[in-house]
Amino acid sequence: MACAVMGLQEMIETSAERAGQLQAVPDAFIRPPHDRPPSLVQEQQLPVIDISGLHDPHLRPLVLQHIAHACAHWGFFQVVNHGVKDEVIQEMRAACWRFFNQPASERNKFKGQENELPVGYATSFNPAVEIARDWKDVLYVRDVPGMCSNGFDLLPEICREAFQQYRSGVDELAKLLFESIFEGLGVSIASIKEKVPPAARLVMGVNFYPPCPDPSLTYGISPHSDVGYVTVLLQDEVPGLQIKKGENWYLVKPLPNAFVINLADQIEILSNGKYKSIEHRAVTNTDKPRMSIACFYGPLNSAIIAPLPDFTSENEPGRYNAVKYGDYVRNFYSKGLLPDRATLNLAR
Repeated sequence: MACAVMGLQEMIETSAERAGQLQAVPDAFIRPPHDRPPSLVQEQQLPVIDISGLHDPHLRPLVLQHIAHACAHWGFFQVVNHGVKDEVIQEMRAACWRFFNQPASERNKFKGQENELPVGYATSFNPAVEIARDWKDVLYVRDVPGMCSNGFDLLPEICREAFQQYRSGVDELAKLLFESIFEGLGVSIASIKEKVPPAARLVMGVNFYPPCPDPSLTYGISPHSDVGYVTVLLQDEVPGLQIKKGENWYLVKPLPNAFVINLADQIEILSNGKYKSIEHRAVTNTDKPRMSIACFYGPLNSAIIAPLPDFTSENEPGRYNAVKYGDYVRNFYSKGLLPDRATLNLAR
């Protein structure tokens, strides 16, 4: 996946020194005419779930019902009263800006597209295989036992502690939601621990989307589905995330300090299609920079993922082949972001 390209932010900064601003979208980012963002997409408020009741045995069944309904009908939902302290969230936002506001020479100390790096500062997703780059720079931080060191210990001092504290809070949230998603399908916590490979892999992606001279020509992130178990996303106040439901795309309205939760491919495989991994994308704007913080949770590379026995029978055979997760991830990175949930083809 290695591809030595100048970062988008650095390109803009260099242009600004010469001409005051980036006057046009560079050719490398312009998508083919048939594959450009539409001019108008309906705004949608995702289901908003107060998950504080998950800690109350009397309220937990009702909250599980809300989660199950959101998973079945949307595959995306937002959570509030999630237990991650507001001050931790605000310090994390500030730490991300501190990283991206550094001079290019400091950011580039972590430059690298390879998906095995514990910390990698990159542009787009995989420029080596993309027809057009996505309009973003991204800081990846990985903790994948057996593949790389814990990147959260290797970040620069200006943001390390904030990232570590944020990661700790979101880990607890992800564990709670991971169990709740399966409980909503009727699988007990004991059975989850026995049958489902643990979500021991974390890749955090801090996406920075600078203002774009012409948002009609490029995406912030191309349409795709996520490949792991579940993604925990923190948006800022600038809209940009869009999700696909049926044949329609919807712009997700940001909700302050809420987390956006979305199901990823391995949940679809394990549930034998009862829950779906949802296609989504991000668009740009001309006026404001946007930042989002995505935590992608999944199994280790050695895990074998297949439909759980709870969801298969003689009358309802497995719809997906067993796949080794490491192979699934390598396929994902080697082909780039694919529309129409095509990454799932490896398991079909």
